[in-house]
Amino acid sequence: GLTAVCSFDVTVTDNEDHTITCPADISVNVDAGVCGATVTYVAPVGSDNCAGSTTAQTDGSGYTSGDVFPVGTTTLEYTVTDASGNSTSCTFDVTVTDNEDPTISCPADISVNVDPGVCGATVAYAAPTTTDNCPSEVLTQTAGLASGSLFPVGVTTNTFLVTDASGNTATCSFTVTVADNEDPTISCPADISVNVDPGVCGATVAYAA
Repeated sequence: GLTAVCSFDVTVTDNEDHTITCPADISVNVDAGVCGATVTYVAPVGSDNCAGSTTAQTDGSGYTSGDVFPVGTTTLEYTVTDASGNSTSCTFDVTVTDNEDPTISCPADISVNVDPGVCGATVAYAAPTTTDNCPSEVLTQTAGLASGSLFPVGVTTNTFLVTDASGNTATCSFTVTVADNEDPTISCPADISVNVDPGVCGATVAYAA
C-alpha cells in the first residue's frame, strides 16, 4: 500500500492577437443651419480566440454614433481587450465640412439732396446684418464709402462681403444717390449811367461780369 506522487504544470499562454476592424473614414457636409452634422456608424466589435474579450471606445472625444459632430476632423478609437490583458486598437476619422454660405442683408438704397453749400451729402447708414451656421463670420466693405462719409453728387454703390471661418462667402450692395437740388447764385453789377462818347451817339461801357 505504499505510494508516491509527482506533479508538473502545463502553462498555456494566450499570445494570439485579437482582431478589430473600424469603419472606413466618414466625410459629410454640415446639416442645414447647423455648425456640425449628425453622423451614425456601426461601432466595431473586436474578436478573440478566447471568450471574454471586451470592446470599448478609447479616444476620449466624447462623440459616438448618432451625435452631432463638429466641423473639422474627429478621430475615433476603439480597443478590444481580452481576458489576458492583451489589447488591439483601430481608428477612423469623421470629417465634417462647412459648405454652407453665410447670409447678408444690406440696407435699402438711399437718396438724399446735397448738404447746403456742399457739393455732396454726409450720409450715415446701418451696417449690413449677417448670420452663419457657424458664428464668427467677418464683414468687410469692398466698394463705396463708409457710413458717415461725405458722398459725392451722383450714385455711389456700397458693396459688402461676409466670410465665415471655412472661407464661404456672400455679398450684398446698395446705392447712395446724392442729388444737387441747390440753385446757383448770381450777382450783377450796379446800374451804370454814362454820357455819350464825344461825337458818338452812344458810349463804350465796360463792366465786370
